[in-house]
Amino acid sequence: MSTRKEKRSDLGAPIATALIAALLADLVLGSLTLALPFATLGAAVPLYLRKRRSEKQRAALATIWPELLDHMISGLRSGLSIAETMTSLARRGPEISRAIFLEVEVMLREGGELQSVFELLKLRFNDPIADQVCEVLDFARGTGSRDTALTLRTLGDFIRSDIAVRSEIRAKLGWVKNSAIVAAVAPWILLAILSAQPSTIAAFSTSTGILILVAGVALTIVAYVWMSHVGRIPEIPRIFAGTS
Repeated sequence: MSTRKEKRSDLGAPIATALIAALLADLVLGSLTLALPFATLGAAVPLYLRKRRSEKQRAALATIWPELLDHMISGLRSGLSIAETMTSLARRGPEISRAIFLEVEVMLREGGELQSVFELLKLRFNDPIADQVCEVLDFARGTGSRDTALTLRTLGDFIRSDIAVRSEIRAKLGWVKNSAIVAAVAPWILLAILSAQPSTIAAFSTSTGILILVAGVALTIVAYVWMSHVGRIPEIPRIFAGTS
């Protein structure tokens, strides 16, 4: 039932923005035919915003691992167990991750095993860094290693270096995504300006004009997807996902 509700809510926003964009374009331009491409752009806005929000949240979760590791190392060196160290992160850890570790605390209080906790962390963080940390902790749990804190310190140094490099690359490639947005929106802004002339509306109201509009929408989507792909940083493969 919840899955159906989520799907309906996911579709509700694009449909609503498409209808609003179509109505506004029809009122301004005075042509329902010319309003259809703007309805398509309107439908894409909430999808783009949802994707950007998801990417920002995932990136934010990935960047807090050095801080989380510092807390874990501090807890382990003070004599806490791995389970006690992770439950403490529900209160001492970064704000953005406290809800996740609160789930960990509840699971452990209900008698859950650490292996199930590691699977939960991998699922919630959805990140290769989380997979690596969970594998180190799982290995330490199984072998009783005394060098867990030292291993986590070494892993934290590598993670800090990787985050710095990827942040620099992401900043340099940011112009590609921005160019994709500008390239996708600019032709339709020009069309809206040209639509102030009755001859433009008449030209695009013909079958040939409609065909050109449809082709323009299709090419805009293809160009945006391709440019976004070019400006995307390759994801680190999740080798340890689901292996705890």
